[in-house]
Amino acid sequence: MEILNAIAKVRFNSARPKRVQLHKSANFTCGLLCLEPGQELPGNGPCAYYVIAGSGALKDPAQTQELSMGNLAPCEAGEQHTIANTSEQRLICLAIS
Repeated sequence: MEILNAIAKVRFNSARPKRVQLHKSANFTCGLLCLEPGQELPGNGPCAYYVIAGSGALKDPAQTQELSMGNLAPCEAGEQHTIANTSEQRLICLAIS
């Protein structure tokens, strides 16, 4: 078993959103999504996003829901979606799939 300091692994890139892999196994993957203001990342469930810092939105073809620090957003299998940083601050999410 390995213990990681996820916050120490946060990385941002002004040109594109940054994905930081924290763990990958046969059963699940876990990583950080680091988005500067205005950046977006497409996704496809099943997964869950936990907002560590900042705020943004989770968009799917039918709706857009606001996300803020402490929110958990589960997405079902085959559910096309986009996570977007709609704020002026950096957005950090833990992504588990």
